[in-house]
Amino acid sequence: MHKFIFFLFFICLQLAVFSQDKAELEKRKRQTLQEIELLTNQYNQIKKNKKESIGQLTLIQNKIRLRSQVIENINSQVRLIDGGINTSYREMRRLQKDLDTLKMKYSQNVVYAYKNRSSYDFLNFLFSANSFNDAMRRVAYMRAYRNYRAQQLDAIHQTENLYKNKIVELTNKKKEKSSVLSDQTKEVGELLKDKQEQDAVVNNLKSREKEINKNIALKRKQAQQLQASIQSIISREIAAARKEADARAKLERDKAAKEKKDKDEADRLAKENAKNNNTTTTTSTTTPKITAPVKKEEPKKPESYLEYNKEDLALGNNFESSRGRLPFPVDNGYVSIGYGSYTVPGTNIKGSQDFITIASPPGTTVKACFEGEVVSVFDVGGMSAVMIRHGKYFTTYSNLASSSVSKGQTIKTGQAIGRVGTNLDGEGQIDFILARENQLINPSSWLRTR
Repeated sequence: MHKFIFFLFFICLQLAVFSQDKAELEKRKRQTLQEIELLTNQYNQIKKNKKESIGQLTLIQNKIRLRSQVIENINSQVRLIDGGINTSYREMRRLQKDLDTLKMKYSQNVVYAYKNRSSYDFLNFLFSANSFNDAMRRVAYMRAYRNYRAQQLDAIHQTENLYKNKIVELTNKKKEKSSVLSDQTKEVGELLKDKQEQDAVVNNLKSREKEINKNIALKRKQAQQLQASIQSIISREIAAARKEADARAKLERDKAAKEKKDKDEADRLAKENAKNNNTTTTTSTTTPKITAPVKKEEPKKPESYLEYNKEDLALGNNFESSRGRLPFPVDNGYVSIGYGSYTVPGTNIKGSQDFITIASPPGTTVKACFEGEVVSVFDVGGMSAVMIRHGKYFTTYSNLASSSVSKGQTIKTGQAIGRVGTNLDGEGQIDFILARENQLINPSSWLRTR
């Protein structure tokens, strides 16, 4: 009986683990399909443009990547279901074996009870006891024997029910596998379509290589102007912070020098008073106590003048601790061109940039990814750019159709600062730049995955 209870517990534990793994796979699958749906809607909007673009190719590549993840997820589901089916078969064989054993033992007990069914045998067994206590033990034995037979019968019924449930469970798993395989076939077909679409876009881009490379060169020139403006603004901020720090240091030095001068004058007057008040001649040879001059520590220079103030230091630390969790600048968008070098496979199209380009419908609201102060709102190639300082970090949002903030304004996380502008192909996009002092860094790892 204990073996049966343990077996029942083992089955329940396996079902719980299977359900948990299945729920996790289903959750990831739903999330990935939602991302694919979002990319598909964005792609359909971009596709209205007669000209293919690198952003359009990036979007298709993202769809292919996500679609491959869905297929791998489905493969994991199939493997999980197959494992469940094999486990069900093993459990059914074990249950059948246990059921045969229980029935055989029960039949043996029934046969034995039948052969010893007469009341004479029972009375003979009872009255052959050596004592009254022995007779009571024999009565208890007969009761226990009847209970054991009842337990055997109950175990047979429970095992039969478990076996029937396993048959139903196995049937359901086979149906589920059939449904999952159907989804797999569908997703493989969609992946094939996406790859064909990718090939078509690459071919069209290849036919426009000269035009695209010309646009890339123009954008590179604008990027150089943008970066020069950013470096100039940051250098100005550092110079202003250094000037403020130097002014504070000078005030501290002047204050310390005045305090030392006042102290020296007080010591001199005290010595003169002590000398004038001393009218008796002493013959003692007292060695005057010489106090070693205290070496004044120079104020420690800050690691960054941009974090000289404790408020700026705290802001920079908070920004740094938020790495990987900064919100996306737009609610509806994706990274169309990443940080660093990029090429279009099968073409001579290539480029490089020290920021990321985010594609989003024109006019979409652009939001600050972190709190800070607007240090500049300037123009680049006829489009607006907003630069926000976060301690020693700076974020810049370029290619804005319009801006809604001004220099010196304090910004909160998620606050609207402008709207998405268009590129040379008429597609909506912004450039997002991140700098640590004068060093441009890759912002991709700072933004959270949506």
